[in-house]
Amino acid sequence: MTIEQKLKEIGLNSSESAVYVYLLKNGLSTPPQIAKGTKIARTNTYNLLRSLQEKDLIQRQKNRKRFAYAAKNPESLLRQAEHIRKTTEELLPDLKALHKTSTHKPSIQFYEGWDEVQEIYLASLEAESIHAIGSLQKLDTIAAKFLSEYQHQIKKRRIIFHDVLTAESKKAGELMKNFVGELYDVRYLNARFGDLPTDMLIWNDTIALISLEEPVFGTVITSKHLAQTFRALHASLKG
Repeated sequence: MTIEQKLKEIGLNSSESAVYVYLLKNGLSTPPQIAKGTKIARTNTYNLLRSLQEKDLIQRQKNRKRFAYAAKNPESLLRQAEHIRKTTEELLPDLKALHKTSTHKPSIQFYEGWDEVQEIYLASLEAESIHAIGSLQKLDTIAAKFLSEYQHQIKKRRIIFHDVLTAESKKAGELMKNFVGELYDVRYLNARFGDLPTDMLIWNDTIALISLEEPVFGTVITSKHLAQTFRALHASLKG
């Protein structure tokens, strides 16, 4: 993974990363020099420099009759991350209160691609109990590392997990049972249904319907009454 790609993971877009890395390598530079060196249009370069200044990653200096720009010490990235973390911690109670209010209103959200679908699984970790129906084997195939971390969080947070799995997922289900222990309750669908490439999660007032085949996507429905109905259906599958 390149430096630019890693910078993208911490919040810089590809163009911001290109300008920032250029300044780290070349030192004090004017906008025309930066535009030429990064092959980014000069008009766009000014917007990127303004954005990087707002992020406190670069500084503007007077160079003769023109302004030039230089990257600050890269440790400013850590200070920025710490500032974001502290601000988020301060905001979290208010944000959760707003979210709790909104979850009482029926809503439907769509998630496209695995990167977005992961957010559905992470959101479910806020619950005390989760009901699920689907293919643990398929999830293990496409995202084994993520599944392992998800299971660790279930165990760490002591979330009660009621699972109904496809017959082909029996080995994966037994491994999860051995790891999570008494918190994990599992049953299996009849083998005639095959290995359904889907997953369904039910927690609190939320139902998540996930397709684990390409194109991976998920639909999340927030409705108290629908969640109650799906939990009743889940219980009937468990006999």
